[in-house]
Amino acid sequence: MSGLQARGEDVINGVDVREQGSALRVATNTPHLVSLGTGRLSTAVTLHPIKQGRVTIGSDPTCDIYVVGTGVASVHCRVENSHGVVTLYPTSGSTLLDGLPVDKPTRLSQGNIRLIT
Repeated sequence: MSGLQARGEDVINGVDVREQGSALRVATNTPHLVSLGTGRLSTAVTLHPIKQGRVTIGSDPTCDIYVVGTGVASVHCRVENSHGVVTLYPTSGSTLLDGLPVDKPTRLSQGNIRLIT
């Protein structure tokens, strides 16, 4: 884990970070989206907390979660967290969830993948 300072256990903004052997375990009890970087070879992982209420996702810098890439609309979609229940609201025609197009509000669950094409 070159470049990372060794730590046994830490809590940063509600996120539990633990070193487990040669791996880094990150866990939280609050809803969040995970971004796996900007390219196939990227090693970056970003956690985006989904606060209570509405969170916008898109390529407009004023969005709560700013995403750049081919096919990303200025306001691509929004998610709403109502007491831990997170619902996806597509606002563009190219929002996918688990590889399938989403055209109506859809509840998200642990393990859903790929909100943006």
